[in-house]
Amino acid sequence: GAIVPLPVSFRSGSHRGKFNDRDGAIYVSGMAGWGTYTAADGCLQRVRYTGKSLQQPIGFHLHDNGVRIDFAEPVDSGVAADPARHFAQSWNYRYGGGYGSDEYSSQHEGLRGHDHLPITAVQVLSGGRSLFLEIPEIQPVDQLHLLVATGAGVEHDLVITANRLDGPMPGAEERTLPLRPHPLIADTARALNTKPNPFAVPSKDVTAKVEVGVGPNLSFSPRRLDVRAGDLVELTFTNPDTVPHNWALFKPGTLARVGAAVNALVTDPEAAARQYVPETGDCLAWTDITPPAGKMAIWFRVPEEPGRYPFLCTFPGHWMAMQGELVVAPAEGNGKPK
Repeated sequence: GAIVPLPVSFRSGSHRGKFNDRDGAIYVSGMAGWGTYTAADGCLQRVRYTGKSLQQPIGFHLHDNGVRIDFAEPVDSGVAADPARHFAQSWNYRYGGGYGSDEYSSQHEGLRGHDHLPITAVQVLSGGRSLFLEIPEIQPVDQLHLLVATGAGVEHDLVITANRLDGPMPGAEERTLPLRPHPLIADTARALNTKPNPFAVPSKDVTAKVEVGVGPNLSFSPRRLDVRAGDLVELTFTNPDTVPHNWALFKPGTLARVGAAVNALVTDPEAAARQYVPETGDCLAWTDITPPAGKMAIWFRVPEEPGRYPFLCTFPGHWMAMQGELVVAPAEGNGKPK
């Protein structure tokens, strides 16, 4: 569904509206509350048709490469066909046990705010009463806000709940980005299916303590950690960034396979419940997805085989930049691999 503001003002909150069969008018009633700033505590007001034309959105259809919007009156094609005259943004809410939610990025999980969606082209469809906004980055989201111009100085807001996207609109640019699951599906999986991290169990037999954090521009700091074969490591991961990250250790020689599996997680609604760790059997230890300004400690046994073990952030879109190495030296001797 969608919400479209009407060009009228009411003296109080408009909770209910109903058409009267006798006079054709719509009667609106409501009361103040829930953050309204209306003049009266309550109202019952009539909205009647004056006989004049009213340009308003009357329908829409979501495609995986954009949005079709139908209008009551013909649009001014000289204005409406210009992508720069329109605007699109999206955001999500987080479902949980608390009341209400902040507004979160639909592209960067855990980051508060909205995402601007580029409108690459606009088609004025046959009949002149419908537009197709080409939005190749559109995704299923909690809220999709469109500001659409149909004439000089004539703009319309639509706030759409984008639960599901239909196939591509023929003749428009096709999307190249994978479709993510709806945020409610991912939040439900996270709430119901998340299991305790097996490496979050403290140990008294620690033989090595290491610290690693998030550096600038999608990096780890430090990028190299040195331990010895068989060490029982206490690793503390700190995230001072503005977006979530994790730390995950993998077997040597598995980077290409693991990277491909991480890329596929963006379309997996269960991935968040698994801390975005791919199920390839190559992960040796991992932290949970750690929120901005968060910290987490894990305990794990270093493999007995000396060598260079890659570690990554497996949060979607991060692994190709956020990489480092755990360098495992032999258990005996003073030398370390270089």
